[in-house]
Amino acid sequence: MELNSKYEANRQLVRNNSFENEIVIIDGQGRSGKNLISVLISTMKRTEKMRLDSQFDYIPRYYFMGKMSLDAAVVALRTEADEKHYYNSISRDVNFRLADYSGVYRQGKRLIYIARLFMSGDEQAVKRLQQSRSIFQEMTHDGIHVAPLYFEAFGSRLKIIHVFRDPIGNIFEQNRRGFGERIGSDPRELQLTHLWEGNSIPIIAIGREEEYLNGNPLERLVLMVDIMFRRNLQGFFDLDSEYKKQVMFLEFEEFVSHPSTYMDSIAKFIGDEFGKSKKRIMKKENFPRAIDPNTRIERLEQISSNLSAHYAGMLINLIQDYDRKPWIGLGFTHGN
Repeated sequence: MELNSKYEANRQLVRNNSFENEIVIIDGQGRSGKNLISVLISTMKRTEKMRLDSQFDYIPRYYFMGKMSLDAAVVALRTEADEKHYYNSISRDVNFRLADYSGVYRQGKRLIYIARLFMSGDEQAVKRLQQSRSIFQEMTHDGIHVAPLYFEAFGSRLKIIHVFRDPIGNIFEQNRRGFGERIGSDPRELQLTHLWEGNSIPIIAIGREEEYLNGNPLERLVLMVDIMFRRNLQGFFDLDSEYKKQVMFLEFEEFVSHPSTYMDSIAKFIGDEFGKSKKRIMKKENFPRAIDPNTRIERLEQISSNLSAHYAGMLINLIQDYDRKPWIGLGFTHGN
């Protein structure tokens, strides 16, 4: 077919042959502590290892940018989830790198993925999935702001845990990874960008392109973290009321300091029980641990010394809004 040709008729895409398994998405901004939550949840009896499949990030953005129709986006998400859920069951396309957070060896149930390499696939694998009632786990970046599409695709079988992190720590860690200068230039950095006056700009900054281009790498991070903090909260408010109880908010610093306060709520929210490997994961990830308030002050001074007045004011407003903890009482709460 030629590039501009099309199939003979416009058809509505459907996928009615899904596994219909439960799905949990661990979400948050980059460097927000999602990995720690994900590997902890992987210790649960029915919950699979964490996966990091970029199409779960990209498909909703294609849709909300008008690049993909609703039926195509829904089918693409369902197909992606079914494919990766099946692949988990036979350890196909499963990460065995030793150091990667998404790798088998950082997860709660390590040996099962080695054993699955030798198990039969096809119909036998489908039967195992049905009998085990396993929960598929995926990680997304800022997915809550596009969550209406996830719920359109997965409905009542989806639950989302969104992790908030103090923006000072978030910006500091993103800067250590060089995100303020790598986006659009480093081939290993895979964030979506759009073309604006000859420049590659992350789609996070749509409508704020001048501010992005005028900023130094650290100022760009302040801008992007500020934008997504606000969009992520708005994404929750945009959800239908029936889905809001399928979202749980966690604050990273509070969780790592007092994890026992939240363990029962997480288990109740997901509908699963933590397994024996929970203690191993907690020891490896070094929590519970104390958060030194002086670290926040030192990092804020270091960041602020590299900001011009516009971005410094933006950061101050962001910190003030974050410290109000506007997510408290929203979604699935610890009293539910």
